[in-house]
Amino acid sequence: MASYKVILVCAAGCSSSLLEVRTREAALRHGVDLAISAVSVGTISIYDYASRPVDLILIAPQVRYKKKSVLASAEPYGVQVQDIDPTVFGMVDGEKLFDQIVRAIKIANHSPT
Repeated sequence: MASYKVILVCAAGCSSSLLEVRTREAALRHGVDLAISAVSVGTISIYDYASRPVDLILIAPQVRYKKKSVLASAEPYGVQVQDIDPTVFGMVDGEKLFDQIVRAIKIANHSPT
Protein backbone atom coordinates (compact mmCIF):
# COMPACT_ATOMS: atom_id res chain seq x y z
CA MET A 1 0.00 0.00 0.00
CA ALA A 2 1.32 3.42 -0.94
CA SER A 3 1.94 5.83 1.91
CA TYR A 4 2.26 9.60 1.55
CA LYS A 5 2.94 12.41 4.03
CA VAL A 6 1.50 15.79 3.05
CA ILE A 7 1.08 19.19 4.70
CA LEU A 8 -1.58 21.73 3.69
CA VAL A 9 -0.60 25.31 4.52
CA CYS A 10 -3.26 27.96 5.03
CA ALA A 11 -3.55 31.18 7.00
CA ALA A 12 -4.45 29.67 10.37
CA GLY A 13 -4.53 25.95 9.59
CA CYS A 14 -8.31 25.93 9.97
CA SER A 15 -9.78 26.65 6.55
CA SER A 16 -7.96 23.63 5.14
CA SER A 17 -9.32 21.18 7.70
CA LEU A 18 -12.38 20.17 5.64
CA LEU A 19 -10.21 19.77 2.54
CA GLU A 20 -7.86 17.65 4.66
CA VAL A 21 -10.73 15.36 5.66
CA ARG A 22 -12.09 15.03 2.12
CA THR A 23 -8.64 14.32 0.70
CA ARG A 24 -8.03 11.64 3.32
CA GLU A 25 -11.39 10.07 2.39
CA ALA A 26 -10.37 10.05 -1.29
CA ALA A 27 -7.09 8.35 -0.40
CA LEU A 28 -8.94 5.65 1.54
CA ARG A 29 -11.19 5.00 -1.47
CA HIS A 30 -8.03 4.46 -3.54
CA GLY A 31 -6.33 2.27 -0.94
CA VAL A 32 -3.60 4.79 -0.12
CA ASP A 33 -2.33 5.54 3.37
CA LEU A 34 -2.30 9.34 3.47
CA ALA A 35 -0.96 11.25 6.45
CA ILE A 36 -2.19 14.77 5.75
CA SER A 37 -2.41 17.72 8.10
CA ALA A 38 -3.37 21.37 7.82
CA VAL A 39 -1.01 23.87 9.43
CA SER A 40 -0.71 27.63 9.67
CA VAL A 41 1.91 29.72 7.89
CA GLY A 42 3.51 30.33 11.30
CA THR A 43 3.85 26.61 11.93
CA ILE A 44 5.33 25.83 8.53
CA SER A 45 7.92 28.59 8.95
CA ILE A 46 9.45 26.69 11.90
CA TYR A 47 8.74 23.14 10.69
CA ASP A 48 11.54 20.62 11.34
CA TYR A 49 11.88 18.67 8.08
CA ALA A 50 14.82 16.65 9.37
CA SER A 51 12.90 15.03 12.22
CA ARG A 52 9.43 15.03 10.62
CA PRO A 53 9.91 14.29 6.90
CA VAL A 54 7.11 14.90 4.42
CA ASP A 55 6.68 14.17 0.72
CA LEU A 56 4.77 17.27 -0.32
CA ILE A 57 3.63 20.67 0.92
CA LEU A 58 0.53 22.20 -0.63
CA ILE A 59 -0.01 25.94 -0.35
CA ALA A 60 -3.56 27.32 -0.11
CA PRO A 61 -4.45 30.18 -2.46
CA GLN A 62 -4.74 32.79 0.31
CA VAL A 63 -1.13 32.22 1.44
CA ARG A 64 0.60 31.82 -1.91
CA TYR A 65 2.76 34.79 -0.99
CA LYS A 66 4.60 32.45 1.45
CA LYS A 67 5.56 29.91 -1.21
CA LYS A 68 9.05 31.28 -1.82
CA SER A 69 10.03 31.05 1.86
CA VAL A 70 8.47 27.58 2.21
CA LEU A 71 10.42 26.45 -0.86
CA ALA A 72 13.64 27.80 0.61
CA SER A 73 13.23 25.77 3.80
CA ALA A 74 11.73 22.59 2.28
CA GLU A 75 13.73 22.01 -0.91
CA PRO A 76 17.02 21.16 0.84
CA TYR A 77 15.15 18.16 2.30
CA GLY A 78 13.79 17.08 -1.08
CA VAL A 79 10.26 18.21 -0.26
CA GLN A 80 8.12 19.43 -3.14
CA VAL A 81 6.03 22.56 -2.68
CA GLN A 82 3.00 23.15 -4.90
CA ASP A 83 0.04 25.50 -5.02
CA ILE A 84 -3.49 24.26 -4.48
CA ASP A 85 -5.69 25.30 -7.39
CA PRO A 86 -8.14 27.98 -6.13
CA THR A 87 -11.11 26.07 -7.59
CA VAL A 88 -10.07 22.83 -5.89
CA PHE A 89 -9.63 24.72 -2.61
CA GLY A 90 -12.90 26.64 -2.93
CA MET A 91 -14.93 23.57 -3.91
CA VAL A 92 -13.21 21.51 -1.18
CA ASP A 93 -12.53 18.87 -3.83
CA GLY A 94 -10.62 16.18 -1.99
CA GLU A 95 -10.62 13.86 -4.99
CA LYS A 96 -8.86 16.37 -7.24
CA LEU A 97 -6.40 17.30 -4.53
CA PHE A 98 -5.65 13.61 -3.96
CA ASP A 99 -4.98 13.26 -7.70
CA GLN A 100 -2.55 16.19 -7.50
CA ILE A 101 -0.76 14.57 -4.56
CA VAL A 102 -0.37 11.24 -6.37
CA ARG A 103 0.92 12.91 -9.55
CA ALA A 104 3.40 15.06 -7.64
CA ILE A 105 4.82 12.19 -5.63
CA LYS A 106 5.05 9.85 -8.61
CA ILE A 107 6.89 12.50 -10.62
CA ALA A 108 9.27 13.14 -7.70
CA ASN A 109 9.94 9.43 -7.39
CA HIS A 110 10.19 9.03 -11.18
CA SER A 111 7.57 6.30 -11.02
CA PRO A 112 5.81 5.22 -14.17
CA THR A 113 2.03 5.64 -14.10
